[in-house]
Amino acid sequence: MRRPLFLFFLTALCSTSFSQVTSKSKMFRDNPVHSSFVSTNADLVYDSKAWRFDAGSPVRSTPLINDNTVYFGTAAGVFFALDKRTSQVKWKYNTGNAIHSSAASQDGKTYFSDNGQTLYCLKESNGQLLWKVKLGEKAAYSWRYDYYYSSPVLYDNTLLIGSDDGCLYALNPKTGKQLWKFKSKGIIRSTAAVYKNAVLFGDTEASLYAVDIKNGKELWQYRINGDTMHNEDYGFDRRAITSSPVIVGNKAVFGARDGFLYCINADNGKGLWKMDHYVSWVISTVAVKDSFVVTGTSDGRFVQAVHLETGKEIWKFRTPLAVWSSPLIIDDKVYAGTFDGQLYCIDLKTGKRISQFKVNGKILSSPVWDDGLLYFGADDGYLYALSGHSDKRQFKDKVDQYVYYETGVNVYYKANSDLVIRNYLRGNGYKLISSDSLAYFMSKESANPSVFVFATSYFPSSVIDNGKSSIMRKYLDRGGKIVMTGINPIVYQVDEKSKQPFAFRPSAADTILDLDYGKGDTRTFMGDLPCFPAENGKQLGLPDFWSTSLFIQGKSVDVVLGKNENGDVSAFAKNYPNGGQFIQLWMDADRPDRLDAIIKAAEWKIE
Repeated sequence: MRRPLFLFFLTALCSTSFSQVTSKSKMFRDNPVHSSFVSTNADLVYDSKAWRFDAGSPVRSTPLINDNTVYFGTAAGVFFALDKRTSQVKWKYNTGNAIHSSAASQDGKTYFSDNGQTLYCLKESNGQLLWKVKLGEKAAYSWRYDYYYSSPVLYDNTLLIGSDDGCLYALNPKTGKQLWKFKSKGIIRSTAAVYKNAVLFGDTEASLYAVDIKNGKELWQYRINGDTMHNEDYGFDRRAITSSPVIVGNKAVFGARDGFLYCINADNGKGLWKMDHYVSWVISTVAVKDSFVVTGTSDGRFVQAVHLETGKEIWKFRTPLAVWSSPLIIDDKVYAGTFDGQLYCIDLKTGKRISQFKVNGKILSSPVWDDGLLYFGADDGYLYALSGHSDKRQFKDKVDQYVYYETGVNVYYKANSDLVIRNYLRGNGYKLISSDSLAYFMSKESANPSVFVFATSYFPSSVIDNGKSSIMRKYLDRGGKIVMTGINPIVYQVDEKSKQPFAFRPSAADTILDLDYGKGDTRTFMGDLPCFPAENGKQLGLPDFWSTSLFIQGKSVDVVLGKNENGDVSAFAKNYPNGGQFIQLWMDADRPDRLDAIIKAAEWKIE
């Protein structure tokens, strides 16, 4: 199994004694300083589903991978151990209380806590309970608008974990016996980090603490800006530190709900710099590589990179919704999950989006890489494993991106479900156009390449009249790209007023697009048949299956993306001169899903 490498390891080695961490210890961010990034030497993009596991309820804990097993908990209180390659269940343990903390493993034992204030130690091989410890009684916390819990950290034969009773506990990992505990002013959501002889962690009352790892005595305390703020004045929390500090050399970097990202001296707690996120919470634990410090933010809705030495912004990537999941850096790519269910892949150096993977729920779990797969959980109740591939983007610089949408069309989508696609693409930067502007933009000459995605399955006559001299065909022959998300409407005659199909005309597809759908009877419309993605369709992220009644022979297209159960082609790419391409996808007519496949089809080189 390939291990994460740290480019700053030589400087960190002098200040952080990794020799005291057994080689078999695994935990959140893989180590007690939480500073890991992954170096694979493969430079792949991880955005294609290898497998997903139905956990039965939201997965907000960050998965832990140890040897061949993935460990994680769920909101329903079930702790799973899965085979990391096949997703088969090895064992599971039910606590009955939500498990949002991440696990840790050492010497054949796995540790995690739940919302019942209990810390568990299970045998890794079979899930047998070895011991459990109650971590005090929950303290009142009316501003608790949060989803995470402190996760166990293993260091020097000590297990460290924060609790809702406001204490940081140090326990013997073999027996669960308490070694010491430290009482903070608030409750503790932050996962501790270890620096030299100090344990660093935050509380909900505006303090980051350093306590002696041997006896729990306070060494220093850093008060954030939120210390002068009163939550009642704002109607929301501006005091809590729920992220985990990350240690880089002698620096500790962390975010807080007062809207700042902080960097302090880990030796004495003196402030070095702070970055203002203008009220927006910084929930994410930062990822660090070289001089790049990357984090997400809440209502500000962005992923940001700042300079480690100065705190000055390097880039900012806007997201549709909040980012609470902690980002991960793999090689020179950043992976960050959002509240709208997208796991973005962002270029570390430029902050530009490379790709994304879409799920049907919030992503609060943080991504983890291990042995060629990227793992994370989501609120749709699944744990995902993504595989990697080379960067397939056809357009890496400027590209004109359009999404076509027309109201009142009933050719394919039902109950305005094409609005879902329209809004998704609009949220990802696509320019919205309709029938009154489609012909103009499709015939417009531009210095940039362009792509048109048809959220609505309808071609106005203005772009398809005149056969091979039509605006649409000329656009394709100039090197343009068209992506169909539903049925190709050219096979129908559509009433221009009612926007309703009233007759078949598959011959028009051959005349205008060189697509031979056949005779237009049951030899073309073969019935509503299940279809499945081909290998390149799977890499695009097409749904696991879909049903349609329109098929074409493989010899009429250039790339097969999906077939029905009889081998007839339903999803495909057709090539035209100068790199032009017509791509046929099939999103569900009632509930469009796997919308990231649309963007990949629009932006990748399909071959």
